Amino acid sequence: MVFREIGKRIQLAREEKGFTQEELAVRLGCTQSALSNYELGKRRLYLNLLNEIAQILGKPLDYFMESPAEGQEDHASGLLLDPQLKEILISAADLSPKERQLVLDFINWRKSQK
Repeated sequence: MVFREIGKRIQLAREEKGFTQEELAVRLGCTQSALSNYELGKRRLYLNLLNEIAQILGKPLDYFMESPAEGQEDHASGLLLDPQLKEILISAADLSPKERQLVLDFINWRKSQK
């Protein structure tokens, strides 16, 4: 697995936990820029550090090392061809994890009304 994919999972888990890069970096004893480079896949990430990240973020170690389910990436790419869905995703990227959850809750509520 490439470091970029692991980095994306670190970012997702960090955001789910509600941590900023600075907060997680302090807990890890590294700089915010080092953590940013881990998340971007620009810096090698050793297993002992990944294990520490997993413990802090409350995720099993294999969460960061699993490959996406087959076909899942193709399906997601196809969804981005819809201009409205693409705009929703881009807009949601600027929201905090809590705000994203509120949007997701609204979508689920709206779907249940049909």
